[in-house]
Amino acid sequence: MSLKKMLKGKVSDEELSKVRRSFEIIGDVVVVDIPDEILHLKGMIIDAILKKHKHVKTILRKTGEVGGTYRVARYEVIYGSETETIAKEHGCRFLLDPTKVYYSVKLSGERERIMKLVKPGERVLVMFAGVGPFAIVIAKHAKPSEVVGVELNPIAVEYFKKNVELNKVKNVKVYAGDVREVVPKLEGEFDRILMPSPYNAESFVDIAAIKIKEGGYVHYYTFAGVEEEEELPRRVEELFKSYGVECKAEFMRECGNFAPYVNRYVIDLKVIKKS
Repeated sequence: MSLKKMLKGKVSDEELSKVRRSFEIIGDVVVVDIPDEILHLKGMIIDAILKKHKHVKTILRKTGEVGGTYRVARYEVIYGSETETIAKEHGCRFLLDPTKVYYSVKLSGERERIMKLVKPGERVLVMFAGVGPFAIVIAKHAKPSEVVGVELNPIAVEYFKKNVELNKVKNVKVYAGDVREVVPKLEGEFDRILMPSPYNAESFVDIAAIKIKEGGYVHYYTFAGVEEEEELPRRVEELFKSYGVECKAEFMRECGNFAPYVNRYVIDLKVIKKS
């Protein structure tokens, strides 16, 4: 049941129109967006969430969009106090603190989709790996020879290392640092590269171009307006071509939204030839 349905009849129609329909549950922490105009309804919103989700220990109100060097949103605690939690998906557990690292439950389905594409023996690179959800889900359920994850946020790196141990995956390597500095030093090429940072993936295409094998796949994530959707695959193909990689966009889908009429998209690129 959505927040709107839970509050219907208890607040005015005008107030109800400003209530966000959904909220995100990360382990036993809830992230909710309460606009300033209806902040006086905070207590009712908390009660509604706790009535439906009795396991929740902490509720965070989002006060700022994802931003900064480590791409973390800003929050205030409006119920409870402990912000560290364990999120569960696809038989994996991820220790994290959403106030210090980026993690989205909404990408769970996308992680499963990619995991099912990975073939036995592949060597996989995850740029901007965060606390390790893509890398660990792939390592746990596919049969890659190796999964390499690179992450800049030092707190996320520590969680990533703990999550490797927590999930008992042996074929994951964790590297701390900037993708631009770390990846060129990695040995060899990769069969599959994930670029799950739609904010800045475009700035790292040259790095992916160096490290992807001919015949391999790149999963490229970006934000775009709905009016750009039709031309997006061709535009991304041209972007890689400018760095000497001829590729074919085999698949594209929307996997989340950023703002009205602006969505997160993933484009699966098959590398045809490298010059």
